[in-house]
Amino acid sequence: MTTTAAPAAPIESLVADLLSQQWLIDLFTELAERQKGSAAATERLRARDAASHVFWPFHSPQFPLMVTEAHGSRILDVDGNTYTDCHLGFGAQALHGHSPEPVVEFVREQLATTTGNGYCTPVEAQLVNLLGEFVPHCEKFAFLNSGTDATAAAIRLARAHTGRRMVAKFEGSLHGVHDLGMHNTAFWYHGHPTTPFPGSAPDGGIERQSALTGVPTADPRDLLVLPNDPVRALELIERHKDELACVLTEAVSSSFPFAEHTVPLLKAVSERCRTLRVPFILDEVLTGFRYGPGGAAEYFGIEADLYCYGKVISGLGIPLSAVGGKAALLDHTQTSGLALTDIGHKTCVQTTHAGNHLALCASYASLRLLHERRDTYYTETRAKVAGVQERLAAFRTGTGIPLRLVGFGDFIGSFGFLEQESYDDYRSFAGAVNPIAFFLLTLMLRRRGFYTLSLPMLFTGGAHSPEDLDALVTAVTDAALELDSHGFPFILPGAGAA
Repeated sequence: MTTTAAPAAPIESLVADLLSQQWLIDLFTELAERQKGSAAATERLRARDAASHVFWPFHSPQFPLMVTEAHGSRILDVDGNTYTDCHLGFGAQALHGHSPEPVVEFVREQLATTTGNGYCTPVEAQLVNLLGEFVPHCEKFAFLNSGTDATAAAIRLARAHTGRRMVAKFEGSLHGVHDLGMHNTAFWYHGHPTTPFPGSAPDGGIERQSALTGVPTADPRDLLVLPNDPVRALELIERHKDELACVLTEAVSSSFPFAEHTVPLLKAVSERCRTLRVPFILDEVLTGFRYGPGGAAEYFGIEADLYCYGKVISGLGIPLSAVGGKAALLDHTQTSGLALTDIGHKTCVQTTHAGNHLALCASYASLRLLHERRDTYYTETRAKVAGVQERLAAFRTGTGIPLRLVGFGDFIGSFGFLEQESYDDYRSFAGAVNPIAFFLLTLMLRRRGFYTLSLPMLFTGGAHSPEDLDALVTAVTDAALELDSHGFPFILPGAGAA
């Protein structure tokens, strides 16, 4: 396995050159002037609050906003600026936009009589029944707080079920910020490809690589990192079948958003795991309810033992996630009814606030609204995204500028400049991405009234109208033309070499 990468020197030279150009200085100056109130407020917050999302390492936005109101697809900041929101809470609010009235009203009614946390309430049964209509392949559910919680819990349940400890995951997959999830995750957490990709590990997989300080490199008995190659991945799973507690996967990822390549691989792995009796976990935190109502599992016909849900399973941004799947695995965290009998025979994924009553209410109201609209929701969303793609294709033909919207589902994506429509190799895709363009497009879209956090992302669904997306395409194509007028290199030297 090669460990070469695109040389850093040309990128560093390009950045230094850009920072000296007057048009970019003017852009920084304009945004700083427009957002004086946000800048002051977030700096005061920075002094005492370390974990706000605007201070998140690897995702912190340039010129962060202090948001005071959010309705539908619009947000308002402390300076009085209104933006069309393409971020939508990491996509968690993309189903219906911010504060949809039917969801707000249902939660408001429950709030007056809520127990808060730590009780069994009727809405939990209502939500389970509703989820059963969306994802009938899940026999039981466990409600938690976040996607990170869900994947960590699924690992624990698989270990409890098998009595084994090793977890296999694919290079580049995102499974949250727990310690195993933060190994060999999305390339931007590691600085790839400007820093070398890891080589081969002694176990035949990819060398384990932690993305974070404070996360020690995993023990080889705990983690096997699989390449995005079906022959090698299946051989490794076969070789380690007696050590594997589970194989943790996602059907398609924002770090490798090409389902035409990832799904056949995962289906082959799922079938092999079933033959070997190794639990197969499908992380649907990003794809759940976003590939039609049944997620990627139903859309692509991927069978798993456990499924992890997050993001749009919540409502109003109230934290909620879930692990669903086979009762035989989920029963490991359910009481026998006799506490003393459980000792030494059960595991636990429950926490004080997991499955909070208000979170369950918000989820039920939000998913019920989706259930009512699903005959039109997915058709309309796909038509809107198809319209965006058609305009971008015409722009590429007319200008030669390789501007693309790369993404998946209904709908998660990002604007960028890529020579190819699709990439069949994870590392080649990572090497083709132009991070400087991400940075500049983000700021240039902000100038044009579109908020995209730290990347030129687009989470969309029912939140955005066709007019919103038409205006967005106009903004991003205008930004691309502006970059072209300044001689910006859309494709970096050495792109695709990884």
